[in-house]
Amino acid sequence: MGYSKNIGHNFITQILKIIFGVFTGVLVARSLGPSGQGYVAYILLIFNLLGGFGHFGLSSAVMYFQKKSAFDRTEIYSSNVNTLSLISVLLVILVSLARSWGWLLDSYSTVYIMGGLFLMVSTIFTSHHQAWLVGDEKIIQNNNIGLLVFFLRSLAIVIFWLWGLLTPLSFFYIMVASMLLWFIIIQLALKEKYLFMLSLPVLKAEFKYGAFGWWSALFAYLLLRVDQIMIKQYLGVSELGIYSIAVIIAELMFLLPTAITSALIGRLYNLPEQDNGSALTARTIRLSFYVCLILSFIGILGSFLIPTVYGAAFARATWVTIILLPGVLFACIPRIASPWFYAQGKPQIHLWITFCTFLLNLVANLILIPRMGINGAALATTIAYAVYGVWYVIQLALGEKFGFAALLKPNLQDWQLIRGLLPSALKGTKLP
Repeated sequence: MGYSKNIGHNFITQILKIIFGVFTGVLVARSLGPSGQGYVAYILLIFNLLGGFGHFGLSSAVMYFQKKSAFDRTEIYSSNVNTLSLISVLLVILVSLARSWGWLLDSYSTVYIMGGLFLMVSTIFTSHHQAWLVGDEKIIQNNNIGLLVFFLRSLAIVIFWLWGLLTPLSFFYIMVASMLLWFIIIQLALKEKYLFMLSLPVLKAEFKYGAFGWWSALFAYLLLRVDQIMIKQYLGVSELGIYSIAVIIAELMFLLPTAITSALIGRLYNLPEQDNGSALTARTIRLSFYVCLILSFIGILGSFLIPTVYGAAFARATWVTIILLPGVLFACIPRIASPWFYAQGKPQIHLWITFCTFLLNLVANLILIPRMGINGAALATTIAYAVYGVWYVIQLALGEKFGFAALLKPNLQDWQLIRGLLPSALKGTKLP
């Protein structure tokens, strides 16, 4: 599958998600209000954190060992699935004990916790299987599965809203059910041979390599989400609800890097040995940055419509969004460029950058949230995001010998690539 076609199809996928995601997001916000929005946002944040990182590095190593190791494919897949099953059981027990002892989510009823556990386990396996598909450059198949689930979830939200049944609990379970459905469909689509086995050499090698990716991804996630956790603790769920709307809107810009990253990392792992992918990576970064720059200006103008679209209760999200958008622009660069370090076997560089910028964000939030509220959280996040992006550019330009011009100066080939994206995408798009 062509690289341009994969990126183009990803663009179409993300555009559709933006359009329908904004529409259903408005329905949810108006139905739940700031308090209900914040209440659900927090428990989703916790269980997505546990599900996204419950693999402890195993899923981070999938593509590298799938494509660049001497281990048997079935041996890798079977060992991973069986290990993730054991980890899932352990996490369910630990979360249940922490909840019963009042250490975690004690303000949420058992029905929320049960749904959260299903969400966590489904996310663990879905993220592993997505990595497997991306490693094989089956980007369009992965996208089509995601689109199907996304549209079914959106349809469920609309139906519940029309019936007057869209509550914090019903919305939460729509999210749980959609992730469970995603796991079931992607499991059926994978069609990998499975054996009841555990290969210790495979697991040892994967965990050793994946540890860098796991810690890097964890710090990157916390860099993006520590502000919300701290707002919940300092200011309560209503303020978190207002802030979360601003985050959802500002991070729509991340859909562009999401569209590119899976295609880029799949291509990097499948390039011939004589091509390290530096030219491809540099062109992708500079092309994406300028598109994101245009989107950020559109986002700033559009943020003034928040009180009209989402309701007066969310009016303060306008300035939070405006503060966040410049930082999100810079944070797009690492999200696009991080596959370079994984494909080159240098995940420790990404780890160091994400760790330092996470600490910066944490300290800045500790200082600014008590003084400026949710605006302070947005300012702290933007400062950290800006450092994150600038550091990445310097590392690539000097440390990896890309040069600043290769990363930042557009050329004629960039325009030719943009012109070819949409037609290529439409050829492979199959809407559910």
